Amino acid sequence: MNYDKDQVAELFDNKLEHIESRPDDAMFKQVGSKALEALELDKNDILLDAGTGAGNNAMKAALSCSRVIGIDISRKSLDRAGIKASEKGFENLEFLYGSIEEPNEGTDLTSYGINKILVNYALHHLPDELKKQGLANLAGIMKRPGRMVIGDIMFFEDPEAHLEKFEEAGYDGGEYDHPSTMGFLKNTLEDLGASVRVERLHPLAGVMIADFL
Repeated sequence: MNYDKDQVAELFDNKLEHIESRPDDAMFKQVGSKALEALELDKNDILLDAGTGAGNNAMKAALSCSRVIGIDISRKSLDRAGIKASEKGFENLEFLYGSIEEPNEGTDLTSYGINKILVNYALHHLPDELKKQGLANLAGIMKRPGRMVIGDIMFFEDPEAHLEKFEEAGYDGGEYDHPSTMGFLKNTLEDLGASVRVERLHPLAGVMIADFL
């Protein structure tokens, strides 16, 4: 299994300035917008943004719900997210260290009353077995009824037939990315007891909505 969490964290620490300064990537922006919309947030919801990065989606979500907790493995990103949230005057946002595969690693989240979870363009960094572990652990801290939305690289078709679209989807070809097929993700969530809907936005990217009753 070619995955090193510390190495990936360092990668995002080092890429933060580039990520923050680059123009919005069209596919990343489209997937993120659809994923936030699919959460159907309201003022009573408590959201976990897993893989929050610099907190941009968390801040958008915080305008619509009671509370948002963002977790990430990049401490530099978390620091930046906290500064930005403070500058914008958010009081319903909290940024904590934690990973998708071990969301309680920094703080026990089970008592937060989380009923919505967003995982946007973060899950694809994990190999399949860690995805299974992570999705199970995320589902385990979520109140029922609850909804988990994944917006990410996911293969609807053979990626080798779309080599020219790797960059468009944000896929590095396998250096640090370990995307799964749409079917694998859907089956994993269904095995956890979810009812799953999928929206394809690209041959290599889409949004998955999992409702846990």
